[in-house]
Amino acid sequence: MNCYECAARAEDTPAVAVCVDCGVALCIEHAEVTPRRLSRAAAMNRTVAVGPVTRTVRCHLCRAAVDAAAGRRAPAPARAGSPPTARSAPTV
Repeated sequence: MNCYECAARAEDTPAVAVCVDCGVALCIEHAEVTPRRLSRAAAMNRTVAVGPVTRTVRCHLCRAAVDAAAGRRAPAPARAGSPPTARSAPTV
Protein backbone atom coordinates (compact mmCIF):
# COMPACT_ATOMS: atom_id res chain seq x y z
CA MET A 1 0.00 0.00 0.00
CA ASN A 2 1.28 3.49 -0.84
CA CYS A 3 0.86 6.84 0.89
CA TYR A 4 -2.23 8.71 -0.29
CA GLU A 5 -0.61 12.15 -0.01
CA CYS A 6 2.43 11.07 -2.03
CA ALA A 7 0.23 9.38 -4.65
CA ALA A 8 -1.57 12.72 -5.14
CA ARG A 9 1.86 14.12 -6.15
CA ALA A 10 2.51 11.14 -8.47
CA GLU A 11 5.07 9.59 -6.10
CA ASP A 12 5.17 5.96 -4.95
CA THR A 13 6.06 5.97 -1.25
CA PRO A 14 5.24 2.94 0.93
CA ALA A 15 2.72 3.60 3.69
CA VAL A 16 3.74 2.92 7.29
CA ALA A 17 0.51 3.88 9.08
CA VAL A 18 -3.21 4.49 8.66
CA CYS A 19 -5.07 7.57 9.91
CA VAL A 20 -7.18 6.59 12.91
CA ASP A 21 -10.03 8.88 11.81
CA CYS A 22 -10.38 8.68 8.00
CA GLY A 23 -8.38 5.51 7.24
CA VAL A 24 -6.03 7.03 4.64
CA ALA A 25 -2.62 5.33 4.26
CA LEU A 26 0.36 7.52 5.22
CA CYS A 27 4.13 7.43 4.80
CA ILE A 28 6.47 8.44 7.61
CA GLU A 29 6.65 12.02 6.27
CA HIS A 30 2.88 12.54 6.29
CA ALA A 31 1.96 10.61 9.45
CA GLU A 32 1.32 12.94 12.39
CA VAL A 33 1.82 11.13 15.69
CA THR A 34 0.34 12.58 18.89
CA PRO A 35 0.42 11.29 22.47
CA ARG A 36 -2.76 9.77 23.87
CA ARG A 37 -3.57 9.09 27.49
CA LEU A 38 -5.86 6.16 28.15
CA SER A 39 -8.21 6.27 31.14
CA ARG A 40 -10.90 4.23 32.80
CA ALA A 41 -13.90 5.08 34.93
CA ALA A 42 -13.37 4.76 38.68
CA ALA A 43 -15.65 5.06 41.70
CA MET A 44 -17.61 8.29 42.22
CA ASN A 45 -17.43 9.49 38.59
CA ARG A 46 -13.65 9.85 38.52
CA THR A 47 -11.38 8.89 35.67
CA VAL A 48 -8.02 7.28 36.32
CA ALA A 49 -5.07 7.22 33.92
CA VAL A 50 -4.17 3.72 32.77
CA GLY A 51 -0.72 2.53 31.77
CA PRO A 52 1.89 4.47 29.84
CA VAL A 53 1.09 7.19 27.31
CA THR A 54 0.19 5.66 23.94
CA ARG A 55 0.13 7.25 20.49
CA THR A 56 -2.39 8.13 17.78
CA VAL A 57 -1.58 8.53 14.08
CA ARG A 58 -3.56 11.02 11.99
CA CYS A 59 -3.28 12.65 8.56
CA HIS A 60 -2.81 16.42 8.46
CA LEU A 61 -6.47 17.09 7.66
CA CYS A 62 -7.83 15.03 10.56
CA ARG A 63 -5.17 16.48 12.90
CA ALA A 64 -6.27 20.02 11.94
CA ALA A 65 -9.92 19.10 12.52
CA VAL A 66 -9.17 17.62 15.96
CA ASP A 67 -7.08 20.65 16.91
CA ALA A 68 -9.83 23.03 15.76
CA ALA A 69 -12.46 21.11 17.72
CA ALA A 70 -10.25 21.33 20.82
CA GLY A 71 -9.69 25.06 20.34
CA ARG A 72 -6.01 24.74 19.44
CA ARG A 73 -4.84 26.97 16.58
CA ALA A 74 -1.14 26.22 16.16
CA PRO A 75 -0.13 22.99 14.38
CA ALA A 76 2.20 20.46 15.97
CA PRO A 77 5.94 21.20 15.99
CA ALA A 78 8.06 19.60 13.27
CA ARG A 79 9.31 16.09 13.96
CA ALA A 80 12.97 15.72 14.88
CA GLY A 81 15.15 15.12 11.87
CA SER A 82 12.62 16.41 9.35
CA PRO A 83 13.02 19.64 7.41
CA PRO A 84 10.70 22.51 8.32
CA THR A 85 7.55 22.70 6.24
CA ALA A 86 4.74 25.17 5.77
CA ARG A 87 2.64 22.98 8.09
CA SER A 88 5.01 23.47 11.01
CA ALA A 89 5.02 27.28 10.81
CA PRO A 90 2.65 28.94 13.30
CA THR A 91 -0.40 30.62 11.82
CA VAL A 92 -1.21 34.23 12.58
